[in-house]
Amino acid sequence: MNNKSVTIAKSSFILSCLAVILLSLCASSCVIFDTATEHYKKGNEYYANKQYDQAILEYTTAISRDSHQAIIYANRALSYNQVGEYDKAIEDCNKALEINSNLSLAYVTRASAYNEKGWYDLAIQDCTRAIQLGPRSALPYINRAWALNEKGDYQGAVADCNRAIDIEPGRAIAYMNRGWAYNEMGKYDEALADSNKAIELDPTLALAYVQRASVYNQTGGYDLAIADCDKAIEIEPNTATAYVNRAWANTMKGKHDPAIEDCNKAIELNPNLPFAYTTRAWVYFEKVAYDHTKDWLTMGIDDCNKAIDLNPNFALAYNMRAWGYILQQIYQLAIVDTTKAIELNPEFALAYNTRAWAYINLFQWDYAISDCDKAISLNPKLAQAYDRRAWCYNAKGMYERALQDSNDAIRIDYEMPIAYYTRGIIYKNLGNFTKAREDLQKCIDITDDPALKSSARTALGLF
Repeated sequence: MNNKSVTIAKSSFILSCLAVILLSLCASSCVIFDTATEHYKKGNEYYANKQYDQAILEYTTAISRDSHQAIIYANRALSYNQVGEYDKAIEDCNKALEINSNLSLAYVTRASAYNEKGWYDLAIQDCTRAIQLGPRSALPYINRAWALNEKGDYQGAVADCNRAIDIEPGRAIAYMNRGWAYNEMGKYDEALADSNKAIELDPTLALAYVQRASVYNQTGGYDLAIADCDKAIEIEPNTATAYVNRAWANTMKGKHDPAIEDCNKAIELNPNLPFAYTTRAWVYFEKVAYDHTKDWLTMGIDDCNKAIDLNPNFALAYNMRAWGYILQQIYQLAIVDTTKAIELNPEFALAYNTRAWAYINLFQWDYAISDCDKAISLNPKLAQAYDRRAWCYNAKGMYERALQDSNDAIRIDYEMPIAYYTRGIIYKNLGNFTKAREDLQKCIDITDDPALKSSARTALGLF
């Protein structure tokens, strides 16, 4: 072999070796990229960017490469929670805990899924275990506060949120949950402040807008509530409670059909949400007076029963079922249910307000006034309580005192048709027929309730 041939042969050998080395490197790179760790990291990136479906795919691939890493199952469970796949989230947490029974994240994540399914006792157990494993983590306290709120233990929820805020002052959801508890306790100024703080810390937290909407609903700011719910739905279209709170506001504005649509949407998104059933029941009860196409009364009571089955400690469900009994003229059962609601939540202004209405129908004016007094002391912005107390004073012949309450009801909620009807009757009894006509006509103009409209027209015809 001549020198040239040797040179060519050497060159060919070197190129062959380089080719083998390059192929090996490429193969190694592919193997490195295709490891469980790399797919896990990629899943984390997708999760951070709220691309939860892609995160689930990456975590699933990571598990296919290595099925013995508890953290991968826990993170996939987080993603499943985000897309509403709560049963799958629970399965993944169970698997994670089989691998590592001390993985705090798995307990907290499973608690979130339990909360979404309405399994609050299980959620509390998991959060308590997570706190034992890591007492300096805010999230277990936050999730336990969520469950305690659902069970009506608002003081406990506030205590857990305070602890979470001490640990991590910048966690928006802790303020949101504390605002929820304050709202249920009738501490609306505190609730509004916490809702605002949550939104300030995280303007993308849909539930913070929902919580603020709930405060507005309790204090007569229905347009503000609708705007906040719209914002929440814009951020997270699958936020079931946003649809429910918007339904509440629309019901107060007399827009019943849109309210039913929103409740149906909420139940479609989360069939285990008691608040959705109680709100839909309320709308059904509103339709009893003027829409005879369906048995709205039975449908409403069925919804209340469903809510109570889902959460036997849900005071609002008993209060709403009491409304059904009032419509059935079973006033004593209404008093039983509202009393139960008050036992569950002694600071539940609406329950006193509802019981007052039952007493009014039994002509027990003083009992009704006492309950209205309590409702107003708990929520000075509850227009309905002023209106009902006005009706009682009117029935007792105390017309000037009744007029004062009617004026307060309208000052708080100038869109409440029944308040104008009540004041119109009071003005009539005072002999001020001009103002009586104005108020009764105003009631007719703004109400969508044919029964109330008919009553106002009948009253006008007496002049």
